[in-house]
Amino acid sequence: MDDDRGAGVPAFEVRTTRRGLFGLGAASLLALVGAGTTAASDGSDEESNGRLVFIYDDSWREDWDQTFPVHQEEGVPACCAAVTEYVDTGWGLLPEHLREMEAEGWEIMSHTASHGVVGNLYLTAPAEPDDQRLSLNASFLADRDGEPIVVGDSDGTVENVIAGGGEDDDGFYLELEEPIGESFAAEETFVRFTDERIHEEVVGSKAELEEMGVDVDYFVSPFGRSEGLVEELVEEHYAGFANREGNGLNGIADIDPYDLGRTSIDGRSSTESEIEAFYDQVAAGEYLGIVVGHSQFDETTEERVRFAIQEAKARDLEIVTLREALSDLEVGPDEMLGSDEDGEEDDDQDAESDGDGEADDGEAATNESASDSSGNGAGSTVRENGPAIAAGTGLLATVAVAGRAALQRLRE
Repeated sequence: MDDDRGAGVPAFEVRTTRRGLFGLGAASLLALVGAGTTAASDGSDEESNGRLVFIYDDSWREDWDQTFPVHQEEGVPACCAAVTEYVDTGWGLLPEHLREMEAEGWEIMSHTASHGVVGNLYLTAPAEPDDQRLSLNASFLADRDGEPIVVGDSDGTVENVIAGGGEDDDGFYLELEEPIGESFAAEETFVRFTDERIHEEVVGSKAELEEMGVDVDYFVSPFGRSEGLVEELVEEHYAGFANREGNGLNGIADIDPYDLGRTSIDGRSSTESEIEAFYDQVAAGEYLGIVVGHSQFDETTEERVRFAIQEAKARDLEIVTLREALSDLEVGPDEMLGSDEDGEEDDDQDAESDGDGEADDGEAATNESASDSSGNGAGSTVRENGPAIAAGTGLLATVAVAGRAALQRLRE
């Protein structure tokens, strides 16, 4: 399931990122604007009891053969979270399916390149320098033999290669090709793919989907793992993180596009009464509801999808895409990433200020991070590449956008 979550983010992973400044800026501005902001920020239809977003993960062919027709018959859109390596296969969606869905009002999201876990896993037991087995809080890397990984904490990281894994009486474990070479504490030590690999999964997947002719603004993380470098990349390249936090009830008064949560409508995860109870909560409060389904699951039938749609309609919930919902709440792609026009102006200003055509500090930091993670050694290396820190580019612009939105609310 994509909703599993791991240990909390360690204290050292405090980030100066767009989402962090958005939270600080929005909180201060809301305090200045007052109650009028809350009223103005409710972009939902006054005739509706709330808004609901459907997301279908993984881009299997069943999305097209089974789920898409039901939504068409019911006259409501949804979002497809696509895995690029699944697209254009015998069992996955085809690029023309994605384009047709988008043309019919659906939204396409990125669900990584290969559906590999891109968020941090964490040690559940200490590791010593001679250890070649790590105890982890999840099994998602166990079948990735030969994949380079990094193991790290607040002091830095070491590299190694996966040699297998599984589960025993003590829990999940990961085998390594070489001894870890350093001592690491439990809980605060993360294990994940290399920076370069995560960049390919998170940023590369967006580029590939857009090359297929669709627009991509939002990211869905496999297995619900969202801690670590993936957060920074999503905040830099996407307008929101569709499954990072929460239970699907996303309060609209202070909604953060990078802290959205979902709940399941899959037959194997939720009963019909649980779906109805969730809808009742969306209808009763000031929430944006987000639900997720997997069309390839046997229990997520056309009947289950139709039930989920019709029960939402019965409660006067307006079914929309995530892009539409967040844009109406003034925290959509234009506000979080800037419009194309703004981007062109920023590029012109950067070119004038740099003069020599060299990359700015933000680009240099990103390129350096990628190059640090591309070493060829299979064994452990000295801790030289500490935890990646997000570049500060565009952060002041984000605060400015929030300020403009608040001022606009005051004028209304």
